[in-house]
Amino acid sequence: MNTKKRWIFIPDYGNIHDPKIRAKYGYLEAIVSIIGNIFLFIVKITLAFLVNSIGLAADAIHSLSDVSTSGIVIFGFKIAKKQPDRRHPFGHGRAEYIATLIIAVLLIAVGFSFIQQSINRILHAEPLTNPDLAIITAIIILITAIGKELMARYSTILAKIIDSEMLHADAWHHRTDAISSIIVFIGIIGSYFGYPVLDAFFGIIVSCIIIYIGIILIKKTSDHLIGTSPKKEDIQHLNKLVESIPQVTGIHSIYVHDYGHVKILTFHAEMNGKLSLDEAHKIADVMEEKIRKNTYFFPIIHVEPTGVHNRIPKSVNQTKKNV
Repeated sequence: MNTKKRWIFIPDYGNIHDPKIRAKYGYLEAIVSIIGNIFLFIVKITLAFLVNSIGLAADAIHSLSDVSTSGIVIFGFKIAKKQPDRRHPFGHGRAEYIATLIIAVLLIAVGFSFIQQSINRILHAEPLTNPDLAIITAIIILITAIGKELMARYSTILAKIIDSEMLHADAWHHRTDAISSIIVFIGIIGSYFGYPVLDAFFGIIVSCIIIYIGIILIKKTSDHLIGTSPKKEDIQHLNKLVESIPQVTGIHSIYVHDYGHVKILTFHAEMNGKLSLDEAHKIADVMEEKIRKNTYFFPIIHVEPTGVHNRIPKSVNQTKKNV
């Protein structure tokens, strides 16, 4: 984990495929986010009242909304770390994806709320109050943007460590806040020079960015819940592992069933049809062990004689494609 050298305050909790360990990283990200966002909200909302900036007020609420998403992160990991049971034999890992969807929907809702407030400010433009504080306020907001970007990068590093879409979503929540702060900075400067409507226009730009990120997150997370084809690099890695076993002549029908931290890999392995059932079973066990040691998949292998896949009648193949 190279990130530990650059970020010494990221602990090494252990096996990242253990739901309880994943939850520890999730809680760490959430706690850092909550503390940072509460502080930023207090700073921004105070300055917003001082200079009468709707863009800055929206930015402050955006920071506060990040606290609620951190609560969702904690709840998501708390559910995801629960052990498998009779009703959920593959565990509760998909709770992470559901929590990500909730965060994405919140982002979109916040974005539309900001658009409404910004349009109202365009129709009823108000100049900044206490213009003498405008430049100082703008500088402070720019500093908070840097802080939010650092928080976003911190969340992204943790997300990469445990491969969590939920933490990636929270990182984007931080990053949109940083972007919005930069735009608010521009808006305040524009208002200071006699163009108060710029504040509202930039508020709309911020809102559109937030909505766009929310839509992207929904699409990406929905793909995980609905199911997607395996990544090319995973298939290439699997082929290399299987090539090292001489009795296996080929593999096909590769599928990955994603249950969050549990990812079940199924595929067909072709072997010499003259092998006994016992011999084929032992070879399959060797493949499974090799895959478990070198990937994050839990493999389930269907063994079949070499070439049987090509001997299936065309009409049957066509039926499979249609299904």
